[in-house]
Amino acid sequence: MLADHRRRALLRCLRNTETPLAVSTLVTKLTQSDDREPSNRTTDTAITLHHIHLPKLADTGIIEYDQSDQQATYTAPPQVDALLEQMLVTVLPAGREPSPQEK
Repeated sequence: MLADHRRRALLRCLRNTETPLAVSTLVTKLTQSDDREPSNRTTDTAITLHHIHLPKLADTGIIEYDQSDQQATYTAPPQVDALLEQMLVTVLPAGREPSPQEK
């Protein structure tokens, strides 16, 4: 689940808010530091979030994803949240601190 860098960044975004986030907001947060052309990265990110990353995280129960409203909410129970917090820190590349978007 945390093998993909985009899912890790996605979880960091969702963990830091108590209200549902629109997929468009998540796309903006995730593409701010991407090196590709803005139109390509936005489209690619939106597609992969909608079809891959958000459904996978929803299947695990860590988030709720309402496909019709295009919104996601972090819903992990406290025990899972504590574990994820530790794991998200340890999966960053050596010497790299989380960016403000990832915190």
